[in-house]
Amino acid sequence: MKGNFYNNPLKVIWYSKKNLMPPYLIVLWIIFLIATLIGDFLYGFMDFSSFQVGTYFSVSSTGLTLTLALFVAGKSAFKEEDLKRLANHNEGKPLIDFLGPFVFTALLFLITGLLSLFGPYVRLPLTHVYLELIKIAYINILFLGILSLFNLVIIMLNDVYASAFRE
Repeated sequence: MKGNFYNNPLKVIWYSKKNLMPPYLIVLWIIFLIATLIGDFLYGFMDFSSFQVGTYFSVSSTGLTLTLALFVAGKSAFKEEDLKRLANHNEGKPLIDFLGPFVFTALLFLITGLLSLFGPYVRLPLTHVYLELIKIAYINILFLGILSLFNLVIIMLNDVYASAFRE
């Protein structure tokens, strides 16, 4: 992938899709998604009536900030020559694989942040079921962002550990 990916960060996510999150976190997210759907619609033990999307802006902005901090920490585990080697090896795929999880996590927190910022001002004439589905989708995107943030911590720790053994 040549050029500046800022023009389309979705390409970075697409090219690094196999490295965004480990399977155990994806399974955990799917379990949470199924549990929230079943808990709300089938058994009724989850109640999203007090959910206010606007209250999650600070969570989203904190997630973006932590993603940036982890990126800086993860990047510092590499020397400039290491990054150049990653960019020049296999058409830059290793560098994209390194950047992908950071872009993915930032995008999740961007989505939840924008929704929490503008959501309170949007009034849509939707049925109760659709409103519940939107709430569940938002909570699950936020949960995926938190899992992805945890994944970034693990990636950063692995990179720091590996950098101790590089020459």
